[in-house]
Amino acid sequence: MSTLDKNDGAAFQWKSIVRSIVWSIAIAVLLAPVLAMAQTVAAEDRSALEAQKEALFQRMFRDPANLDVTFAYADVSARSGDYEAAVSALERLLLFNPALPRVQLELGALYFRMGSYELARDYFDKAAAANPPPEVHARIEQYLGEIEKGQSHHHLSGYVSFGGQYQSDANLAGGAPFIPILGTNIVVQSTLPSQFTKQGSGSIFGSGSLFYSYDLETQNRDTLEVTSVGYLNHYFNSNVNRLDLGFVEVTGGPRFNFPNGGLIGDKPASFKAYLIGDEVGLGWNQYFAAVGPGIEYDEIIWNDVALRGVFEFRQKWFNNAPTRPLSTGLGGSDKLFSLSAAKPITENSTLNLQFDFLNQSTQLAYYANTTYAISGAYRIRYDDPIGITQNPWETTAFVGRAWSYYAAPDPCCVTGSPPSGFSTQLTQRWRFGLNQTWPVLPTVAIVAQLERDIVSSNLTLYAYSSTSFMIGPQIRF
Repeated sequence: MSTLDKNDGAAFQWKSIVRSIVWSIAIAVLLAPVLAMAQTVAAEDRSALEAQKEALFQRMFRDPANLDVTFAYADVSARSGDYEAAVSALERLLLFNPALPRVQLELGALYFRMGSYELARDYFDKAAAANPPPEVHARIEQYLGEIEKGQSHHHLSGYVSFGGQYQSDANLAGGAPFIPILGTNIVVQSTLPSQFTKQGSGSIFGSGSLFYSYDLETQNRDTLEVTSVGYLNHYFNSNVNRLDLGFVEVTGGPRFNFPNGGLIGDKPASFKAYLIGDEVGLGWNQYFAAVGPGIEYDEIIWNDVALRGVFEFRQKWFNNAPTRPLSTGLGGSDKLFSLSAAKPITENSTLNLQFDFLNQSTQLAYYANTTYAISGAYRIRYDDPIGITQNPWETTAFVGRAWSYYAAPDPCCVTGSPPSGFSTQLTQRWRFGLNQTWPVLPTVAIVAQLERDIVSSNLTLYAYSSTSFMIGPQIRF
């Protein structure tokens, strides 16, 4: 490749990077009115709650023994975040009549939200002693169980999920059955084997995650955290099952909490340093292993925006297999930086925005790349519209855009005239879809996801489009 071609390529890459930054700014500008409107709606909701709270207070002042009015005032106070006012109102009712299990239950729930577990336990015990209905007793037992977990030094949570999936392009291949390659001073078309052309396939999958934390008993409730994530799938199409994937990642390290403020403001923050271990199999053969360090910083800014920054480094070692003899050329290191923000839009909905930067260095230069990505997701929870369950449904719409710039010409295919007709890969990806959760029980749900991926590239071998749909149960604990 001539110096002029390299300069042109560099100029093109920088133009594309600038274009991606411009797109990011444009998206932020477009979302600004949405966020501003959301802030206005939230402010109007708070004003309405305060007005309702004041009106109920006046009614309660005139009729302090009215159980329904006091409960309504306590409910509005709790929804507006004024737990102390709700507690005061309900405790006044017990002065008139100490034997009110419903009031004791709600007081226990309020003290639980405030983190006063001993007072909460005392009220729950009193409510349980009054022989309440089974559904009330079940609620009391659930709260008492949460208190036991909250007061323990050890905390374990997680989920398991399994189900079926269909992908219209399971092997992420282009639709063309051939690629241009370099012959003797000429460009010829090489026919691809069927396993390297677009193949649809169904599959079964299982996934799970575990989160363990140990309370270090410091003043700020610092913890030692260990996380693990696993995934396994199997394709039904014999042309694709060489891509059956198995994946396990484990991380572990301390988290230090700063309840009185962090780097930006006076809102709660935390810092975590951890080690990473990955093991990945492909086609039931080891694909790669990776280890490395990571750091994470979290802070609440602007009252209710959860900001998170992550940096991770992984050193990766790949193994070859009969169907992939060049895998060791992918060996090298990954450097990932991620910045995300989550903003509540309403009481039941959240907007998430994220920027990712990934630098991959590899033994074979034409696999090395730098990727920039932006993504957004809007999640909303709402009451079951058909009234089958009391647990809320959840819908998430997501969209993402990524740009990958590779470091050296790829010998896979020819894009110019011989003898130097190879080009450096530039790949761009759109990803968008919907995720739907239907709760069956408080800890069991059916989860479905519809996703569309569109990948364009100056090298036709790497361009593809795929639609996938997955569904299955998810159990949390």
